[in-house]
Formats: sequence, structure tokens, C-alpha cells
Amino acid sequence: MWLWLRRCIGGLFVIIALLVSLGVAIQLLGTGSFGQDRLRSAAQKALTALAGFEVEATMGSLRIVLSDRSLIALEIRDVNLTKAETGETLIDAETLHFGFRLLPLLRGQVQVGSAEITGARVQLASLSSRPEEVAAVARWKKPVDPRVIEKDVFDGLRRVYALTERTGTRYLRLRDVVVVVDETTQRSLAIDVNASMAPSGKLDFKSSVTFDDRDIELSGSALRPVREGPIKSLDIEIAAPKPSLLEAARTVSGQTRRTGGLLEAVRISLSGGETGSGNGRLQFELALEEAPFDLGEDGVLTATGRIRAAVEQDAGAIAINRASLIVGRSVFDFTGRIVPVENPDAGSAVYRFELVSGKSTIAPIDSPEAAVPFVAGASGRIDTGSGRIIGDTIRIATTSGVITASAAVTLAAGKTPGLSLAVYTKGMPTHEVKQFWPWFAASGAREWVLENLFGGRVVEGNLRLRVPPGRFGNGKPLDNEEVSGAFEVADARFDIAGRIPPVRDAVGRIAFQGADIDIGIEAGMVFMPSGRKVAASNGSLRVRNAHVKPRIGKLEIDVAGKAPAIIELASYEPIDVSDRIDLAPQDVTGDVTGHVKADIPLSDGIPREDLGWQATLEYENLSISKPFDGQMVADASGVLMVEPGRADISASATLNGIPARLELVEPFGESGVERSRRIQLTLDDKLRNKVVPGLDEILSGPMTVDYSELDDGRKALSVKLDKARLTLPWINWSKGAGIPATASFVLDEKPSSMALTDFRLSGETFSAAGHLSIAGGSLSSARFERARLNRGDDFSVSIDRSERNYRVTVRGAALDGRSLIKHYLGAEQRGAGGGASEADSANVNLDAKLARVSGFGGAVLRDVSLKYASSQRGPGRLDLTAKTTSGGAVTLARDASGIVANSSDAGAVMRFVDFYENMEGGQMALSLSEGNGGVLSGRVSAQNFFIVDEPRLRSLVSATENNGEVDANRISFERGYATVLKGPGRLELKDGVLRGPLIGTTFQGTLFDADDNIAITGTFMPLYGLNRIFGEIPVFGGLLGNGRDRGLIGITYRLYGKLAEPQMEVNPISAIAPGIFRQIFEFR
Repeated sequence: MWLWLRRCIGGLFVIIALLVSLGVAIQLLGTGSFGQDRLRSAAQKALTALAGFEVEATMGSLRIVLSDRSLIALEIRDVNLTKAETGETLIDAETLHFGFRLLPLLRGQVQVGSAEITGARVQLASLSSRPEEVAAVARWKKPVDPRVIEKDVFDGLRRVYALTERTGTRYLRLRDVVVVVDETTQRSLAIDVNASMAPSGKLDFKSSVTFDDRDIELSGSALRPVREGPIKSLDIEIAAPKPSLLEAARTVSGQTRRTGGLLEAVRISLSGGETGSGNGRLQFELALEEAPFDLGEDGVLTATGRIRAAVEQDAGAIAINRASLIVGRSVFDFTGRIVPVENPDAGSAVYRFELVSGKSTIAPIDSPEAAVPFVAGASGRIDTGSGRIIGDTIRIATTSGVITASAAVTLAAGKTPGLSLAVYTKGMPTHEVKQFWPWFAASGAREWVLENLFGGRVVEGNLRLRVPPGRFGNGKPLDNEEVSGAFEVADARFDIAGRIPPVRDAVGRIAFQGADIDIGIEAGMVFMPSGRKVAASNGSLRVRNAHVKPRIGKLEIDVAGKAPAIIELASYEPIDVSDRIDLAPQDVTGDVTGHVKADIPLSDGIPREDLGWQATLEYENLSISKPFDGQMVADASGVLMVEPGRADISASATLNGIPARLELVEPFGESGVERSRRIQLTLDDKLRNKVVPGLDEILSGPMTVDYSELDDGRKALSVKLDKARLTLPWINWSKGAGIPATASFVLDEKPSSMALTDFRLSGETFSAAGHLSIAGGSLSSARFERARLNRGDDFSVSIDRSERNYRVTVRGAALDGRSLIKHYLGAEQRGAGGGASEADSANVNLDAKLARVSGFGGAVLRDVSLKYASSQRGPGRLDLTAKTTSGGAVTLARDASGIVANSSDAGAVMRFVDFYENMEGGQMALSLSEGNGGVLSGRVSAQNFFIVDEPRLRSLVSATENNGEVDANRISFERGYATVLKGPGRLELKDGVLRGPLIGTTFQGTLFDADDNIAITGTFMPLYGLNRIFGEIPVFGGLLGNGRDRGLIGITYRLYGKLAEPQMEVNPISAIAPGIFRQIFEFR
């Protein structure tokens, strides 16, 4: 035991002594000039051996140092390595370490056992040993047989083994080495490598690469147990390490490291081995473990999957044994192969690929639809020359339909891939088409379809993408030329917006171009929760710049249905008029069609007040079961337009049973819209009393009333009176039906009275302005400051009522009095009459003073003063004084005892009252007394007057032999008188005589009766002054002259027919029958 311990201690001291001596020797060797030259020469040889071609090295200081692997190492500082042939710089390194194998070194041989490079910059392009013309051709553009890939991999490993065997180098380490990939762009990668070769033939390596600020780890091993023998195994793995907690938390402006997240989740494996010379296997595997794919605003999509591929030596192809990918809820499972094909273009390689899926499932995570299983097949080619992957034929089949497509991916250096895609389907269920819609194609349209379109089928659909390289991910949405598509759908459900019930059983279209979306609904039905339904048609939803927020769509749609259903539809957001129109669906009946326009919020956070909308509804036979704004509305037909801040109504309807035309503007909230109510009522007498009672005395017949409300609550009315009769009974004026006229006034209603202010009546020849008051349903007072009943009128009227008494005051410069004359003296008094109106039964006190009153025949009375007081027990009292234009005085008094009238210009008065227009001048006196039954009787006489242009008198004159001696155009009379009997509708004359120097006549009969007929008989006596002498002879006068005021010669006549156009009949035989015998021929 002790002997063994002593031997060990002795051996240890020997080893220590040897190491100290060797260290001293190495130090002396490294510092001597002789040693430096040998070391440089050894280093040059080592570098040439490692490079595999002649190199020239420029070195700084060299020294021998201790090494952890080889004990003794050569350290070279500031090394510049160039290619001997071209002079191109290969490597610039701070430090090179060559570890020498100890035993050969002790024997005087220099063998490098390890190599280490620190702080180096490597030019990758210069390291190639191929000729320049060969290197200029991009190797990846040449067609590569998969069998060559396998051969290249194992041949490369064999070269590594040969290098280690030739140089004896067992270890290689690179630290802080930068490899310049592209001298032009200065793109580079930083690498650290540790590689070792064991005596057993096992090669192990581990490397970390930093590229574009991302770390990638490569590790692997190979085994060749027999020198020059086959490589039994090969395993290589490429992965990105997981970030530390500090790195994971680091963000830039709130954005995560997107590329890093993807790399960290991807692992690439290469494995295989050789069984003999030229026989081997090579397998590839790509694994994704929750790899993140950043979708921008749509979030991050993660994918997990595995792709296994192998080189098929016999077929010369790469077989994809299985490609399994899980994206969200979707599962894709494919097999396939990639085969090189002969290409006439020698400058590029073309590969044919085929992919088949027998069982896959698609279910995007943002889709509410159920997963869809499908089978698929794709075939195409990969053109390395153009950098394109082309899918000529893509076919996807489900249990319900088929999708066909073609696609092409274009790869360009330094840019995101370009994509061309054409998709077509026909007759496929809508929910399946939704699942296959790519998330990157028209994301705005896709989002709307996913959220708002359900059920039914896609009758026909297509999608087109034409995106050049570099466009994806540049922050700009695809434009109209880059993405487009359209889908025709049937029997589908469209969710419109807000809480509006969806349109079901719809036929429509979804079209999109770039960021613009157009959704159309040709026809469909909206079913309410209550069971009511509304037909929808011609709908459109337009979204422009769908990538911009706030995202708002423009909706337009036609609706039709029963009024309750439309009211219910309008109560849903975003329209929701329920807080503006106090109507429930059960309150209305009728039919409604309409057009709805609305801004539809398609993103969150849009205030409701920022959304515009408008509903235009046309309705027929609309009735409201409860008072609407105080009115019972029925049988309404018209248009209702509702929008934020206002409602406009234009309609024909009945309001409280009255036909009406409505034009209303109703403001909502604080919109600032001015309220307006214009209502036109069509009234007869009965309906008029419902609106404005108390006007029966002045209005009768149909009329239209335009009605509007003023801000202070009063009502402005404009009345069209063309078909109505307007009567002012107190001054006996009326406008007949058919004469155009309008009246306007402002109505101020009180509980028991109403006032008509700003009253204005206008017609072609008449007008009035003033105000009226109504109390208890009857006229209380009226003031017309300006009145004109006929052309030339200028007067004012005031009316006051006390119980059943009217006090009427008329003042003015001029008045056309013909209507008054006709009323009191004309046909109205001659007719049989009828029932008395309320105005007729009321007492009237009239006080009129007028400077000028016009009558008939151009006659005018001046300085007229008229006072009249009616009486229920009699004719009342009338006092009139006036002057004619000739200055003649006119007086008239009427009371219960009778009528007394005098005039010094009888002709003017007769023309004025339209009694007889052919009388001129003269004095007239009338005295009538009233008897039982209101019959007036008395005497009327006139003196010294002329009869001018009387055709009937001219006819009598022409019937005599002496007609040439008489001027029938103007005949003078000295005296005329008759007894008058005036009863209701009748005027009789007795013992009437007209006598003058040339002619004379007697007359008697009925001047007019209730039917306006005349029946007058008489005798005309020519040369009356001479002729009447025979009547004055005593005893014989009665025989020869037929009594006093008669003559020897006379012609009997009669007037008959209508008073306005009487007929005259003459008996010429009576002219030869003198005196008393003439009575035989008189008319009876």
C-alpha cells in the first residue's frame, strides 16, 4: 500500500517537473526570432489546410499560450486572411487560436488539434472555391433533383470528416464572428459555433446565430464509426430560444415582437443516415408550437402543426408524408409530393407539387358557425426563376358543395410575398362559404358577413386577389384593383343593425372592392317578436373605407306591411322613434310602405347622436284608435318623414270626422326646428260648425279651410270660398256660389268664446278687413275698418250684438247700394219667401251715413243718411234722406203706419231703385198706409216728367194715324197717378192715368206677383190734349170720351209675361170705336 502510494507521488512530481520544463521551453520558443518564423510558417500551413485552398495571411504578434483543450496553443493577433489567387479578403480576425496536439509536438511535428476564431469578420461570398463564372449563377435557380439534395448533405458531411482526418483538428470554436451575407446591403449574421469530432467518429456541433436581431440555435450530431465508411446517423435541429422574462416584457410603442414570436415557435429538424455507398435516407420535419401570426387589428392567430417530408430515392421526389396544422379551431391534414420537372428555361428550376387532404376541418376562431369538414386537392408548380408558387388547380369539397380556385404566390427579396387568388363557388351553403373566406381578403366585408349573414345558400360567388409583393403588411389597405368579390345569396338571414329584427328568407348580394363594401337585399321578410311581419326589398348597405374607424355603414331599404308592424319596426334602435311619437303598434291600423335610410355603427364607441337616419313612410287607410295630438285620425293617406330632430307629415285624412289635408312639421328635442302645422279642411255647413261655430249667419255651402297653429297657440285659417255663399245680412250683401273669394283670419279660442282677428276677405270686386268675436255660438261683434263690396266702395262697418239685437253702423265715402235695393224692393221682396234665418229673426238697428250711394241705371244719391230699426212685431222703422245729382231732395219714412216718400227728381229715384229707367225729372209723392196682414195701400203721383226711349210707348204711338206728330223718343207728361195695393209678393195698380199735351194713357192691373209676372191693361190716347175735350162735354162726354181723363179716340192694349221682359198686345179696332163703345174692345 505504501509502496504504491510512494510510486504515485513520485510519478506526480515527474509530471509536474516535465510541465514546468515544457512551459519554460515554450516561453523561450515563443520569444525567439527563430521560433516566430517557425510559428508563422506553421500557422500559414494550418490556415491553408483549414480553408482548402491557398491563402495568404498577414499576422500581427504570435505567441505560444496554454490552452484548455490542447495544453499548448498558438495565439495570433490581428489576422488578415486573403485568397492567394485573387487577393480577396476572406477574414479579418482579432485573435486566432490553434491548439497543437502534444505528443506530435514532442516529436517535433506540428499538428493542429483545435482552432478558435474570436472577433472575426468573414466575407461569405469570397469563401466559395467555385470559379467566378459558376458562382455568378444563383444555385437555387437551377433544378435540383431531390436525390441530389440527399447526396449533397452526406457528401458535405464526408468532407467535414475528411478535413478533420487530414488536419487532425478535433475541435472548432467561433466566437463573436460576423458573417457578411451581402456586401452590397451589408446584411450580416453573428455566429458562435462549438464543434467537436470524437475518435469514435461522432460529430457534435452547437451554434447560435443572430440575424436581424433574432437569435437562432442550431445543434446536431453525425456518426461515422468507420473511416471512409457510411454515415450511420444524422440529426440536425434549428430552433429559436424562448425569450427571457425581461425580453418578453420589452415592447416598442406597445407593439410586441411579431417576427420573434413566430421564430420562437418554429423548429426544423433534419435526420437520416446511410446504409451503404450511395444508399441513404433523409427526412425533414417542420414543427410549429403555438406559432403566433399577427393579424393586426384582428389580433394574433396561433398555429400548431408538424410537417414531415422525406426524399424518395426511387421516384426522385420529396414526399410530404403528413402535414398536420391546427389553426385555432381548424385542423388541416395533407399529404403530397414535390417533383422536379424539365424546364426549357435553363436559368430556373421548376417543381411540380400535388397536395391531397382526405380529412380536414375548417372553423375560424372569429366565426360563429360550426366547423365544416372537407376534402381538398391542389396541384401546381414552383418556379424558382420567377420566384412563384402557382396553384393551377385547387378544389375543396364538402358534403354540400364545391369550391374551385387557383392561386399564385410571388416571392421577392426583401419584400412580403405577393398573392394572386381566384375563388369560385356555386350553390354552396352560406355557413360553409363563410368558413372558407380567407381572413386577409377584404377583412371588412368578411367581418360583416361573419357577424350578420346566416343560413341560406350562396347561389354564386367569387373572390379575386391581385396583391403584388411588398403590399401585405405595409400598413395600407388593399385597393379596388387588388381585392374584389361578390356573393349572390338566397333564403338567407341578414342582420341589419342594432336591435332591428333580421331580414329572413332574403335574396341578396354582397359585393366588395378594396375597403368598400356593398350589401344588397333584393327581397326578404322581417318577423317581429310579436309575430307581425314587414316585407323588405331594394335594400342596400354601403360601407366605404371599412378600414377607417369609426366605421359607419349607409343603409337604405324599402319596407311594406301593416301599420302596426311598421310602427313596431320603427321602435328599434338605431331608429327608435318610440320616444318621439307616442304611438304603440296596437293603436294604428292601415297599410304602410316606406323607405328607410340610416347610419349603421359597425365599430364600437359611436355615439347615437352622431348617427343620421331617416324614415319616409307612405300610408293608406291609416287610422289611430286614440286621440293623436287631440285629434281622432282616420282614413289617412299620405307620407310621414321622420329623422333626428323632426317629423314631417303630409297627408289626407279625416280629423274628428272632417276631411282634411295636413302639412305638419313636428320638432324633437332641442333640434331648433320650427314647429309648423298647416291643415286644410273641406267643410260643409254641418262640419263647419264643428270647427268654427256661429258663422251660419254669414256662411253657407262647401269650402276649404287651411289651418295652421301659431307659436302662441292661436290658429291661423285661410278659407277658400269659391263654392260657398257669403252673406252680410245686416247690410244685405252676399257673394254667390261660383264667385272666387278667400277669407283669412287668426282664431283665438277661449272656453266660451272665440275671436277672429286679422280678418281679411278678398275677391275680384270686394274685400273687407277687420275682426270678429263669437260668443255662445253666435256672432258677438264685428269690426271692418275697410270694406268694399263692389268696385268703388269705400266704407267701414261695425256690428255689435246684445242678446238678439244687432247694432250696425256704416260709415264711408262710397257704397254701391244695388244689393240693398234689390233686397228690400226687388225679387227678394216680391217672391213668396220661405223660412226666416236667425239673422232675419233678430232685430237690427242700422245707422248708415255715406257721402255717395250708387243705385241702378247710373243714378247716384249723395249725402245719404239712413236709419233703420227692425221689429219682430212689424216692419220696423226706416228714415232716409238724400240728394240726387241734380240737387233734388229725397226723403223716405217707414213705420208701422205706412210709407211716406217724396222726391223732387222722380226720374233719378225711379232709376236708382231699378223700378223704371225711362223716367226723367218730375216731382213724386208716395203715401201708403198699412192695413191688416201687412198690406200697404195708397196713392202715388208724379208731375212734370218725361218718358224717354220707351219702346212699348213707341209701339202705341206707331199704332195711331198721327204718329208722325209725336216724338216717341221723349214724351212729356204733366201728371200721373195711380192707386197702389202692395201685399206679400204682389203689387196692384188701379185707376192709373198718365196725361200729357200729346198723349195719355190709362192703366190698371198687377205690376208683379209672386211669380214675377205682369198683367197690365189700359187705353192709349193720342193727341191727348184735343182728344180729352170730348170727355169734358156735358152729357155727351161720358158717351164720346168714355169718362173723365179719357178721349174720343183710344187704343186698348195689355202688358203680360215676365216683368223683366213684358210682352205688349194692341187692339187696333178699338181706335175706330169712339167713347163708350171702346169698352167692348178692352182687354179683360
